[in-house]
Amino acid sequence: MIDKFEKYIGKKLSQKSKELLLEFNNFMTKKIRYLDTPKNIAFIHEDVGHLTGGRYYAMFIASALLEAGHNVTIYSNKVPIFMGEFKSYRKPRIILSAMNAKQLSRIDVKADVYIGSPINGALAATRLGEKYKKPAFALIFDPFPMMEKYLGKKMYLGWEELLTKLRTTNTNIISLCNTTSEYIYGWLNKTKEQVFPVYPCINSKILDSKKRDYTNKEDYVVFISRMVRHKKFDDVLSAVSKTKMKLKVISSVSGMNYNHFLNQSGIKNKVEFYWKINDDKKFDLIAKSRGVIVGSIFEGFGLFVSEAIACGVPFIGYDYPTFREIKDYAKVNNIYLAQYKNVFDLGRKLQLAVRERKYNKPSQAFHFERMIEVLKEI
Repeated sequence: MIDKFEKYIGKKLSQKSKELLLEFNNFMTKKIRYLDTPKNIAFIHEDVGHLTGGRYYAMFIASALLEAGHNVTIYSNKVPIFMGEFKSYRKPRIILSAMNAKQLSRIDVKADVYIGSPINGALAATRLGEKYKKPAFALIFDPFPMMEKYLGKKMYLGWEELLTKLRTTNTNIISLCNTTSEYIYGWLNKTKEQVFPVYPCINSKILDSKKRDYTNKEDYVVFISRMVRHKKFDDVLSAVSKTKMKLKVISSVSGMNYNHFLNQSGIKNKVEFYWKINDDKKFDLIAKSRGVIVGSIFEGFGLFVSEAIACGVPFIGYDYPTFREIKDYAKVNNIYLAQYKNVFDLGRKLQLAVRERKYNKPSQAFHFERMIEVLKEI
C-alpha cells in the first residue's frame, strides 16, 4: 500500500509519514468493516393501543432497518393493532417486555444500537446506550418549542426526566424533517451532527399493490387526521360548505365533540365518516377525490400531504412550514396553502384547487424505499 501511494504522489515518504498513513488505513478499514456489519438493534417503543402517526412511523423505521440488513427487535408493552398493514413488509420480532409503558423505561437488554420512542422507550434507549457505551437514538416528533410557537406552552407527564437525559447525554435524535430539526438543536443541546431528519414514508407497498384509477374523479374532497382541536375540522367544514363538494372523513380516533361542528356546518348530509379503515381503502378514496384538505395549525410533519402527493391529487391547507418543506422536496405544483388560520382563504384555496384540476402523476417522493436509503446513510 505504501509503495502504491508513493508512486501515486511521485515521491518517497518519511518513516513518520508511513506510520501515520498505515495508522489511518487501519482505522478506515475497521470503520468500513464496522459500517458494513449488520447491527443488532433494540427498538424500545411504547404502544397506546390505537393508531397514531408516531407509532406508524416507528414501525416503518423498524421495517426499513430490516431491509437495510440489520437485525431489529421491538421491545414493547403491546402488539400494535395496525400490524395487518405491514403484511407486505419485513416485520421485526416483537417482545412484550413490560406490562405498561412506564416499565419499559427500566428494561435491560444488550444490543449494538438502541432506538427509543416516544417517552419511556427513549428513556430506556438513552440509559442503555450510556450503560453499554453504544449509540442511542430517540425519536422526537413534535419539539416543544415548535408546539409553543403554534399552540402555546406544552408539557406532558414523564417528559421532564427524558428532557434532562437527552440534554446531558450523547443520545442522537431522529426528527421528522428539517423544519422540526431547527427547533431541536438548542432545546435538547444537540449539534447538527446529532440530529437526523428522516421523512415519514407512506404505505407505498399497499399503494402500489394494485392498479388504481387516478383519472376518474368524483365530487368530493378528503379530510385525513385524528379528530383533535388543532386539526381544525370546523374550518374544513366551513371551506367545503362554500363548494358543491362532499367531504369524506378518514380518522382513527376522536378527542373532541366533532358532532357539534358538524351540526353547525349546514352540510351534515354531505359528510361521510370512515373510521379505522385500512390503507388500501384510504388510497382508493384519495385517488378518486378532488383533493385532500386538512385545516391543521400544527404538525410535526403532515403525512396526509405526502399521501395526496403520492396519489397525484391537490392538497389544501394552511400555510405552515412543514407543508412548504414537503412541497419543495417533492417539487409539485398542486399544493394550495391558505393564509395561516384564515378560514375564508382556506375556502378560496379549495375552490381554486377544484377549479384548476391539477392532477399530477403519482409521486414516489415519500415511498418506503426512500426511507431505507436515508437510514443506510445514518
